[in-house]
Amino acid sequence: MTVRFHIDATQGRVGTGMNRGLRGLLSVVCLGMMGMAAPCFAASAPPAPPAHPAPAAKGTDKDRAAKEPGIPELQDELRHAKSKQAASDLLARIEQLRQKDIIPTTRLLVRRAQSDLAEQKVGDAQEDLNDALVLQPGLEILWRTRAQARLAGADANGAVADLGVALHHDERDVLAWQILSNAEGVRGDWGAAWKAWQHVLTLYPLLPGAAHQTEDLRLKAFGRPT
Repeated sequence: MTVRFHIDATQGRVGTGMNRGLRGLLSVVCLGMMGMAAPCFAASAPPAPPAHPAPAAKGTDKDRAAKEPGIPELQDELRHAKSKQAASDLLARIEQLRQKDIIPTTRLLVRRAQSDLAEQKVGDAQEDLNDALVLQPGLEILWRTRAQARLAGADANGAVADLGVALHHDERDVLAWQILSNAEGVRGDWGAAWKAWQHVLTLYPLLPGAAHQTEDLRLKAFGRPT
């Protein structure tokens, strides 16, 4: 299977007017530094009693966040999940982490693209996602999402190109491999579709309905055994 890399996020609609709109949507919160004046004591004042150190916090939000498993750890757990429900929950947590760095403006564009797709406005959806990638080209999930929009618009070659970028960012994105398998099938390359599907099975062994899809792809890629 050949996965082509094609980065063309700059073809979005973010022009001067859009930039003004983006600036209006983005807010910058400035936190001022509070100065602390040193206390002055009179010469005749009695010495202050020794201060007792405050008890150490048992755990801050930052400490707890540091202990939370990241995407790679959750992907390892997904591969060795003991039940379909556990696997499904792990995949949901992975997807939540993928979205955590999306800024509000980008999120708005993605939601608008999803609305466009629901209304069969595939071209508008792709342009919204082009703009999202102009803002945050380093987010793997945006390339994967635009690949879905391109596939919905019968642009399987464009979808494969976007998925190449997505998988370059994270080669263990099970959903990207699943979409790639579909895109290769649309292109009629059933051998490539089969190879992509093998990655899906490796990364998500308990995927619901996997057995039927595996058999269907096997027949299309290799034909019926004689």
